[in-house]
Amino acid sequence: MKSHARVVVIGGGVVGVSTLYHLTKKGWSDVVLLERTELTAGSTWHAAGLLPLFNMSYTVGQLHKYSVDLYKRLPAETGQDVSFHVTGNLRLATCRDRMDEYRKYCGTANTIGVPFQLISPAEVKELWPLVNLGGDADTPAVIGALYHPDDGHIAPADLTMALRRAARSAGAEINEQTEVTGAVQMPSGEWKLTTSRGEITAEHVVLCTGNYARQTGRMFGLKVPAIPVEHQYIVYDESPELKAYRAAGGRELAVLREPDQSYYFREERLGWILGPYEAGAPARFADGVPSWFGKDLFPGELERLLPHVEAAQRRVPGLERCGIKDIVNGPIAYTPDGSPLVGPAWGVRNLWINEGHSFGITAAGGAGWQLAEWIVEGEPGIDMLAVDPRRFGGYTSKRFLVAKNEEAYRDDFTIHYPDEERPDARPAKTSPVYDKLKRMGAVFGQRYGWERANWFAPEGVEPKDEWSFRRSNYFEHVGNECRRLREKVGVIDLTPFTKFEVTGPGAEGWLDSLVANKVPTKVGRIALCHALTQRGGIRSEFTITKLADHHYYVVSAGAAERYDSDFLQKRLPTDGSVSLRNIT
Repeated sequence: MKSHARVVVIGGGVVGVSTLYHLTKKGWSDVVLLERTELTAGSTWHAAGLLPLFNMSYTVGQLHKYSVDLYKRLPAETGQDVSFHVTGNLRLATCRDRMDEYRKYCGTANTIGVPFQLISPAEVKELWPLVNLGGDADTPAVIGALYHPDDGHIAPADLTMALRRAARSAGAEINEQTEVTGAVQMPSGEWKLTTSRGEITAEHVVLCTGNYARQTGRMFGLKVPAIPVEHQYIVYDESPELKAYRAAGGRELAVLREPDQSYYFREERLGWILGPYEAGAPARFADGVPSWFGKDLFPGELERLLPHVEAAQRRVPGLERCGIKDIVNGPIAYTPDGSPLVGPAWGVRNLWINEGHSFGITAAGGAGWQLAEWIVEGEPGIDMLAVDPRRFGGYTSKRFLVAKNEEAYRDDFTIHYPDEERPDARPAKTSPVYDKLKRMGAVFGQRYGWERANWFAPEGVEPKDEWSFRRSNYFEHVGNECRRLREKVGVIDLTPFTKFEVTGPGAEGWLDSLVANKVPTKVGRIALCHALTQRGGIRSEFTITKLADHHYYVVSAGAAERYDSDFLQKRLPTDGSVSLRNIT
């Protein structure tokens, strides 16, 4: 093992190996990967290998699209097959709101260049002849579907080995059976890592440890908000109906998803794989992965899956005649909102996070691509705010994470409305007037843990959201509130906004160097100022007030407290001429 490297990647799942590969693609060959046991030993080896392009997030959607495109060209680049079955992906809809969700998604897909089709029930039957379109008391009728022709499923181990081969051929070093046991940052900013095979010093360290994210984070002084949740899928014996269909010349069927019944379904060697996302799937390893759990699985819990099994049997009647070969039940990392953590660590330099991947196979290529660009170029090539690790704060206690991660798993297939608010583990943070606002009919949303009044229900109206892609129940009441504010007066609770005090003889010059607008020069003046990215996009928005000479009051978004605090803290002058205090 080397004693020095420009970058050390910790973790040898598909996410870690992809990060290593993409660093070499950016021209950094002095890079090393450390894996505590063997490559793919965490969640990668037992993943179902699906590659869903559907995602309502522009950021995550771009990461997934890049991955699918990369995996198609990897065999030619590396000489190693990745077993990519480009079968397409068919998402059924059995209600109007689900079709509305698909229509809204079309805007995302068009923007990022993902091919898709909205299709009719007749076209569903043509693509998937073994499906029951329903329409009786037991099986809801299929009213349409979203079809992605370009995705499918892949062999996670084969994918990892192809990325490994490419990274090694570009000069990267991979060390298996090498556990990192300690980390110290030296005055130079470099990291000295202690491992089971000696020490190694690196300019940058990247954490890609999956189920071990909490333990690894603690080594670096971080509470990483990622805890695994059990995910089960059922492997079935051969299906007579499927065998007959294929024998008659039928192509491999698209991956089938019935979101309204919360499961995915695909072919596997003339049999089936059924993967439900059930309520009650427990979070595991909240305190860390025990030493006895290596390349292991949990016992299957068929009882939890039965409602989804029965729904799948109604939708694909031939499934009733298939025996169960195996139930795979393993831990998959989750975060409170279900999106991964990709970007810089907070409060510390030269440390990067690529954790919390509940769809790790799909996101691995894109996450490695953007993180490598961030490390090498200083900024990512796309807007990564939706997956930035700093979008969460210190309110993410263990109890909070367990509740929210189980909720994120349970809600994987729920309809995601533009204004949805998820209820578990709330309230986490409240302002001093929270109870008063509640008595006034406030209906709250949550941002960065804070409960904030989204709208007020008048007397006689239930203070509850009814979400829609069309017109929601609060439309009239928000309109009335706007009129009152325009015609009379209102008071707004700004407690959740992020607030800083900036003082010192260098305060004005320092603030002026960070933002595009001119900071106020007269006491009592206020200015809206934006910090920009290197490419000229907006990075952060600050409202800056000059309270006195060498004394400024800086306000930014409530959801950006850790994000903006880290930005400011890492840019403070080292000569002591500026003091920064978070007074939120």
